[in-house]
Amino acid sequence: MAPTFQTRIPALSDPELLRYLEHFQDYRFEAVAVALAELERRGLALSYEERARIREGLEQRQAAEQAQLNRSFVTGLGGTLEARLARIRLIAGGIFAGGLGAALAIYLTAAPGGANPLGFEPEDSKRYLRDVEVYGGKINLMATQIRGAWNGLWHGRSLAFTVGGLTFLLALAFWFIGTRRARDLATREEDITRG
Repeated sequence: MAPTFQTRIPALSDPELLRYLEHFQDYRFEAVAVALAELERRGLALSYEERARIREGLEQRQAAEQAQLNRSFVTGLGGTLEARLARIRLIAGGIFAGGLGAALAIYLTAAPGGANPLGFEPEDSKRYLRDVEVYGGKINLMATQIRGAWNGLWHGRSLAFTVGGLTFLLALAFWFIGTRRARDLATREEDITRG
């Protein structure tokens, strides 16, 4: 088991304890409080002004952390971690259901692509592909094929599958980011209330 700061700080030397207090903004509130108590126990108490400076700095840091917490988008989703996680799941499910509904509507209303009056697609002919490769090389041929595939994603029934896939990715990203933020927020709130 790794030692905690409560067991490690009493074993530090006086200069190391003073370093904790000089750079108090780099350490957790509890670690600074334990270092201060340890110095006082050793009879090396700081002056009132120095303790007031440290206390004021810690309060400013705590206020800044609280302000950062209040700016998080998950703050408005509930007061507890469980409530926030439930609302995040509900919103992600709503995004997913709405997107799949839109994809289904697109699929059902999209008309199948009309046949080319020539009876074939000129871009698919071997002669066209050979000419593209001769004039621009294999990279140009590959770029032409990628552009054709990309353009095909945004028309007709293919658009429905594109919308469905993007909806799934959006709902998954919202759920993942939201749950991480909610858990981080709960941890920070717990740290602030303890500090």
